[in-house]
Amino acid sequence: MPAAVVFDCFDTIVMSRPLPGPETYTACLADVLALDQRCAGQVVHTVFTAVFAAMSDRSALQPPTMALLDAALGEQGQPRERADMEKALWHALGCADPGQYALCEPTADAMRRSAAAGHTVRLMSNCYLPGNLMRRLLHQLKVPEVYDRALFTADGGPKKPDPRAFRLIGEGDFERRVMVGDSEETDIAPAAALGWDTVHVDPGDPDLTELFTLLEL
Repeated sequence: MPAAVVFDCFDTIVMSRPLPGPETYTACLADVLALDQRCAGQVVHTVFTAVFAAMSDRSALQPPTMALLDAALGEQGQPRERADMEKALWHALGCADPGQYALCEPTADAMRRSAAAGHTVRLMSNCYLPGNLMRRLLHQLKVPEVYDRALFTADGGPKKPDPRAFRLIGEGDFERRVMVGDSEETDIAPAAALGWDTVHVDPGDPDLTELFTLLEL
């Protein structure tokens, strides 16, 4: 029976440089949303304090990034249209920088081969970008569009390593589930605890041979 093969995004299918710091986020929001530096700094502090608090608690649900940004701007008396907030996030998280993100070709090939063999390919990511922007980024990087479902935690809900996140993305009538990711703590160990097969990917030397062996590709 075909398997569900779940790929982590960052440092598995998408390689990335370190994200910028709060000063860069603040400058970007001030520029894109036409805010003064004090207001932009307060918005960044409010949003990322909430996100980091959720990320530090393994069982906490991640709040939706867009809702946090909208509420923080409202508190400052500076509401903005959704399109403007999405543009601010896109730029603040480096998506407009051609050097920030890159496709991992070996993992992309593994996605294609898994799908071609009849397996169900899915994506899963702890992220700050809402789902529509994540899909835009993946399309921009030419990530193979062979996945039928994705779980992007910036839309709100459980996140890795919470077992609820794995159960959500693994839903379906599958005889086996495989997690492919770079993090032992958030990808491999929690998936293995649920009885999934796992394939660890080293971002510095991505080798998907173990996945091909598991799936007999």
